[in-house]
Amino acid sequence: MKLLQRIILVLTFSFLPVLVQAQNSSKLQGTWELVSQTQNGIDHPIAGRQIKLITASHYVWVRQDKKQVEDMLAKGTQRDSIDAFADAYGAGTYKVVGNKYIETTEFFYAPQYIGKSVEFTFKLEGGRWYTYGHYSHYKDGKKLDDVALNQVWKRIK
Repeated sequence: MKLLQRIILVLTFSFLPVLVQAQNSSKLQGTWELVSQTQNGIDHPIAGRQIKLITASHYVWVRQDKKQVEDMLAKGTQRDSIDAFADAYGAGTYKVVGNKYIETTEFFYAPQYIGKSVEFTFKLEGGRWYTYGHYSHYKDGKKLDDVALNQVWKRIK
């Protein structure tokens, strides 16, 4: 009997990290709106409205600045219409490992980021998703620098 209890105890503790990871992942699923961010400790204004959709395995991030779009569309050319949405999206897969949220980019307006992963430490608290991590700037395929990014998202759905 003691052997059976020990086996059950070992199995329970073995699967606990997997259950916590799955629970954190499912808690992230939904629609989030960016409400604040800092870059390298400096408040960074949010350009337009930014939304992140999280499914069981993928994320999609989109941005739209209504004023910028209206101004560009008022010019009336096709190029201005395209430019209004040129830097406004990203998508890919993600995984959660403990309190780490790791995105791997599959679609992005800047191709040098495709295939790159970004790791964030996160916490969920009262309908807010707090993330902290670093991402790199690239130019011509070369890394320029790292940026410390803190973001706060609020759940909207």
